[in-house]
Amino acid sequence: MEKFPRELITKSDIVKKNEIEQWIEPVNGIITSSCGERENPILQKMEYHNGLDIAVAENTQAVAVKSGIVTEVRNSETLGKVLKYETEDGYTVMYAHLKKKKKKKGENVKQGQIVAMTGNTGLSTGPHIHYSIWRGDMLINPMQFVDLNYTEEVKAEYLARGVKLP
Repeated sequence: MEKFPRELITKSDIVKKNEIEQWIEPVNGIITSSCGERENPILQKMEYHNGLDIAVAENTQAVAVKSGIVTEVRNSETLGKVLKYETEDGYTVMYAHLKKKKKKKGENVKQGQIVAMTGNTGLSTGPHIHYSIWRGDMLINPMQFVDLNYTEEVKAEYLARGVKLP
């Protein structure tokens, strides 16, 4: 069972002093759904969303946010095509709803390297990438690691949880 992100944790709380790479964005798009409690737009029910949805055109190149090794490549009924990798500094990153996975399990990835093409697979309302981060079994809200625009709906989702976005 996943543990939920601690909304008040800050990037400086997590970043290690010996960290080699800073975080980069997986894609350049607009955040359309937050990490946390929200209404599922397809199932029309409240659920815990374990990542960010970033809207981009289908076939947009998704890059590794940090260097690491691919730990899982699979297809899911709900998440569509999924790619997971562990970073060199111990985070697990997951991308979902992909059109094409460009890496196989066991392959190394370098920060900024294209690892997948975005899509609209699984339960999805349109082309985007689902972006999740874990540290051990702790789910971490990726919002603190991106510098992307977001919709008013995302702002409202965070406000409803007592988190004010800039």
